[in-house]
Formats: sequence, C-alpha cells, structure tokens
Amino acid sequence: MARARPRGRRPAAETRADRTAVDIPVWPGALAAAVVALVYLTVASSGTFHFRPSLFPHHVLIADAWLHGQLNVRNEIIARRNQEFYRRYQAALQQEMAKRGEQLSEAQWQQFRSSITPPSAHDWTEVDGKYYGYWGPMVPALLLPYVAVAGLQASDMLVSCLVGAATVLLTFLMLRRAGVAGLVRVDTSLCVALALLLGLGTVHFYLAVTGQVWFLSQTVATFFLTLSIWLLLHGEAGAGWIVGAGAAFGASLLSRASLMATAPFFYLVIFALWRRRDARAWPQLIRQALAFSLPVIVAGLISLGYNHARFGDAFESGAGIQILTGGNPLFREDYLAHGLFSLHYLPRNLYYYFFIPLLRHDASTGAISFDPWGNSMFLVTPALLYVLRAYRSGDWFNLATWAGAGAALGLLLFYECTGWYQFGNRYLLDLMPLAILLIATGMRGRLTRVAVVLIVLSIVVNAWGTYRFCAVQF
Repeated sequence: MARARPRGRRPAAETRADRTAVDIPVWPGALAAAVVALVYLTVASSGTFHFRPSLFPHHVLIADAWLHGQLNVRNEIIARRNQEFYRRYQAALQQEMAKRGEQLSEAQWQQFRSSITPPSAHDWTEVDGKYYGYWGPMVPALLLPYVAVAGLQASDMLVSCLVGAATVLLTFLMLRRAGVAGLVRVDTSLCVALALLLGLGTVHFYLAVTGQVWFLSQTVATFFLTLSIWLLLHGEAGAGWIVGAGAAFGASLLSRASLMATAPFFYLVIFALWRRRDARAWPQLIRQALAFSLPVIVAGLISLGYNHARFGDAFESGAGIQILTGGNPLFREDYLAHGLFSLHYLPRNLYYYFFIPLLRHDASTGAISFDPWGNSMFLVTPALLYVLRAYRSGDWFNLATWAGAGAALGLLLFYECTGWYQFGNRYLLDLMPLAILLIATGMRGRLTRVAVVLIVLSIVVNAWGTYRFCAVQF
C-alpha cells in the first residue's frame, strides 16, 4: 500500500519549481516596467513630460461631480467645454478658408456646427437632461484624490500611463509566480520578454498612452485582473491570498463588467491548486471558493447600488440608454434590431478579430493607416500565434487558462461592436493577461529566435499603430 503524503507537504515538482524560480529576480521586471513607463510618458506628453487631460476625460468629470455631491456631470462644465470647442473649431475653420481666399458666413458656420459633436458631449447616458457615465465606479474612485487636488486639469493620460506601466510589472510577477508554482515553464528572459510584449506589443500600448475614457476603463480593469491572477497563484500559501484575489477581481469588474467572462479561470485554478495538495479535503475547496467569491459578490452589490442610484434600476447600467441618447449613431440601428449581444454579430466579429489583414488610407492625408473596425489579432500581435500550440493534455492550469480566455473571447464575438474607433481589437485586452500565460505555455519555457522575431514584430506593429492612432486623435 502506498504511503499517503502528509497534508501540507509540497510535492517534489513544486520544490524544484521553487528552486528554479529563485533564479528569477524581481529587478529585471521592475526595469522592464520602468522602460515601458518612460515610453508611455514620452508618447503621452509628446516628449514634454507635461500632462494634460485626454480628449475624452469623462472619468475626471465624473470624479468632479462626486466631489460636488452629485452623480451626474455638472451641466455647466459640459456647456463651458462645448463652447470652448466650438470657438476653437470656428477659428481653425476661418483660418483654413482664409488661406483659400474665402470667408466663413454665419449660415455656413451653423451648418458645420450642427454636423459635429464636441468631445465633452460625446458618449454620455442622458436622462432627463442630465449626463451620466455608463462605466463602473472604480476609475472615478481612483481619480478622486487626484481630482480633489488638481481639479478638472487632472490628467487621465498620466494616470493611464502609470497604471499601464504597473500592469507590465504585474505581468512579470504573474509569470514568475506561475513558474514558482510549477504551472508554467519560464525563465528570466521569457518573463521580461512577455512583460514587454504586453506593454509594447499589444493594444495595451496605444490604450495606455491615450487614456481616453473607454481606454482608461480597460487599462485599470487589466491592472486589477493581472493583480488578481498573481494573488491567486499564491493561493497555496493561505486563504488571505485568495480573498485578495477575489477583491482584485471584484475591482476589475467595477472597472469593466465584461471581465466577468474570465471567472471560469479563477475557479478552475482554485480547483487545480486544491487538487495538487489534497483532493480529499472537499471542505477546504469549498472554503477557498467562498473566500474568492465573497469579495466578488460585494463588488456586484456595489455595482447594483451604483446603477440604482443613477437610473433607479439596479440592473440598468446605462449602456443601452447611451446608445440611444449620446452614443455613436453607427451602432443605433444594430442595437434596436438585435440588442447588445446577438448571433447576428458573429460573422462580422470573426472577420475583424481573426482574419482581416487590410489597411486603409487616411481620408485627410492619404497615409496608410489601420482599419478602425479592427485588424486580425495575429497581424496586430504576431506573437499570439504561440497560443495555437499552448494546449497541454491533462494540465488543469492550462485548461483553466483556456476556459477563461475562451469564455472572454466568446462574449466579445457576440457583442454588437468590435471596439470602433480603434487600432487592432481593443476589447482583446479583456483576456490579454490570460493570453500571455498561453503564449508562455506555447513557447515551452524557451525564448527562441522565432519567439524573439515575433515579439519584436509585435512591438514594431504596435509602435506604428500607436503613432497612427495618435496622429489621427491629436
């Protein structure tokens, strides 16, 4: 009869993993994050290191509203910003026409004015003449102290860059911890390379440096998602780590609710870690699942309460109202016919997420540019090709990663929009931390020449895409 392994004792494979991971110091990850931070801050400030609010600083305006004791944005702020936008737009138009020896008449100006929407008035949920955000409360909550000090000049772009750089460090730590736990084969060079890939070789690059309302929600959500994974991978060290992972996951949901689709990953990892230690202690598994779930439930209750406070309905996020009142007319017809999620969107989304290689010419300059509906993920981040060889039979952690990434991608494929206006498919950031783990698995723990080439290509493509996106936006 085989001798039972004493409870709490680590198997030999984990002990070897611990010894291997000791050889992966933290400082290379910190250095990689510092390099990415320098790139982000340079691009976001155009090399000046003076930071302004983004073109769409809606989270700053929401935080300002909270500081003034209300949930809807102050109407006088919207009116003032709209007036300033029209003044600058009219002056620029007059100058352009003067170069051609023409004058801008009042009738012409009114016609132009009726055809444009100021950034400050764009994409709000309007109810009874009041403007609300349809995003979760986490980002304005994080901005609250900064806005209290800096006012409406608080730079959401600066915050986005710093959060994005922190996510690069967390990506390194996540990979390192996965190696410590014996879940993924990694070494120092691979951890650094994949952290740089996340920061500079995916859509995270341009989203972080532009910091606009939708993008800042995504970068903050990705930060908390990556933090949650890193904490969960310490789950064998005690329930406190699992509670922390649940709290971080809840924070990610309060930033971007669609990340709930990644939940299968967390529960399967809890099961995988429990199974490695003692598959007979069912009460322990239940306790760990509850420890993770309770903070997530609290986050859900906060979200429901926030919805009710704004719209009088706990299950009304404002997203549907926004499409009908303050959103882009491009999506209104589809929403009225098919709703936010539908099988109708699947063929189009499959095309833009997986296949389209075509580029466009910029309408104003004629320069080669990206398709604003999205280009194939394998064109934008060629290193994602390693995901295709990331399957490991009988590996519960690998199954968990595939389940979380697959569920998140499945949700996106049935959504009404691919993320327009964008470079690449920006919604893929929802599952990018899991994709990084799959890439590491696909690379078999080795940074080969092919891997280096694909990572470098990914960085080059995203540097170009970020340049083109900023050229259009700014």
